[in-house]
Amino acid sequence: MRIVISGVRGGKTPWADAAALDYGSRIQRHFPFEDRVFKPGTAEEDGARLLAALPARSWLVVVDERGESRSSEGVAKLLDAAADSGLTTLWFALGGAYGHPDGVRKSARTVLSLSPMVLNHAVARVVLFEQVYRACTIRAGEPYHHG
Repeated sequence: MRIVISGVRGGKTPWADAAALDYGSRIQRHFPFEDRVFKPGTAEEDGARLLAALPARSWLVVVDERGESRSSEGVAKLLDAAADSGLTTLWFALGGAYGHPDGVRKSARTVLSLSPMVLNHAVARVVLFEQVYRACTIRAGEPYHHG
C-alpha cells in the first residue's frame, strides 16, 4: 500500500515545507509515500482535481474539522485497516481555504478531524504529516510514541 498526502496550497511556507519533507522521508521508511500539492481554485475545482487524481483502488481520508476525532493509536488502526483491505493507496486530502465540497466528503471512506478548531493550512499539513508518521511508528512498535 502507498500513502499519499495531498493539499491545496497557493503560498510558500518554508518552515512547513521543511517539516513536511522531514516527516515525509520518515513515512517513506514504512510505506511508499507521495506528497501531492495542487494549486488552489474554487472548492469545486479543487475537489474535481482531487477526485480525478485518485487511483481506482484507493481509501480516501478527507481531513475536515467536522470529521471524526481519533487518537494517534486510532490513526494507526486506520493504517492497519487500509493495509489489510487490499487497496493500493491510502490518500489523505487536506482541502483549500474553503474546505472540501460535499462531493469529496461523500466520496471519502473516512472523514478525519485533526482538531475541532480551524487550522491554518500549513499547520494542518505539518500536524497531518506528523500524525501519519506517528501512526507508522506505533504499527512498527518503534519508540517514537509514548502514549
